[in-house]
Parts: sequence; C-alpha cells; structure tokens
Amino acid sequence: MISRRIQAYIKEKGFNQTAIGRKAGLTKMAMSSAMNGKRNLTAEEYVAICNALEVDLDFFTKQEEEVVQ
Repeated sequence: MISRRIQAYIKEKGFNQTAIGRKAGLTKMAMSSAMNGKRNLTAEEYVAICNALEVDLDFFTKQEEEVVQ
C-alpha cells in the first residue's frame, strides 16, 4: 500500500506528518486517515504529497514494483 510507504518515508526522514500534509494542502484528519489506511489517497493528493516531499511521482510506486519482481 502506497500510503504505508509514504508514512514510513516520512518517519525515516524525521518529517512531521501534519506539516507535510499541510504543505500538500491536506487537513490533519485527511492526512492521518490516508496514512493509517482508513481512506485512499486521490491522485491529486498523491501528487501534492510527492511534491511536498520533493520526490518523483514514481518514487513510492517504483518501490512496489521492485518488491513484486
């Protein structure tokens, strides 16, 4: 699940989840719900989070492909 990878990356880098969510234009509740798997991210939210984290759009999906192969 991509949201779990995002959450792990945020923790690994020592970022604040709420601050990243705010930078991405998400409320604290929306970010928390998505990171905890209670709701799916929209494509727009995913793009905004990647931009907030300054990573390529395929950063989290690429990891998933590597695990499957």
